[in-house]
Amino acid sequence: MLLCCYSITIFAQSFDQERIALAKFIERMYNSSPFEGCRIVDDYDNCYLLSVVELDKSKYKTNSAMNRVAQVKSQRNAGEFFNGTQSYSEITIRTPKSEEKGGAEMMDTYEVIRTNSTGFVQQMALLTNFESNEGMLVFVYYKKVNQ
Repeated sequence: MLLCCYSITIFAQSFDQERIALAKFIERMYNSSPFEGCRIVDDYDNCYLLSVVELDKSKYKTNSAMNRVAQVKSQRNAGEFFNGTQSYSEITIRTPKSEEKGGAEMMDTYEVIRTNSTGFVQQMALLTNFESNEGMLVFVYYKKVNQ
């Protein structure tokens, strides 16, 4: 019984260390040569599909909205990479003026993503997110793929 529990613990630590090493490698690779979109990365034993999305933190009011936009854009990138999915993105900026004189202008930004797809990519998981050298927030999603 102890041997079984010990081997499960060792396997779990190995997976986490492998994931941490991959995340650090991707962050170093991104900082040396920034990129966005999908890439296939090989290590010694595995092959991964990476979807990298760069977002401006100041455009999003909450972290949950920013995380959701990053996830949708990541899935869009992967869909374009695998299936030839066509996506269209438009950003609308609305600046209503306040009724009072001397009142500050308010600005609302809306981003609409439309996708015409023939398939979709499941199981993309967040590997890491970090701040780039330019101050943008970078999200890296990944999926283990068969060779």
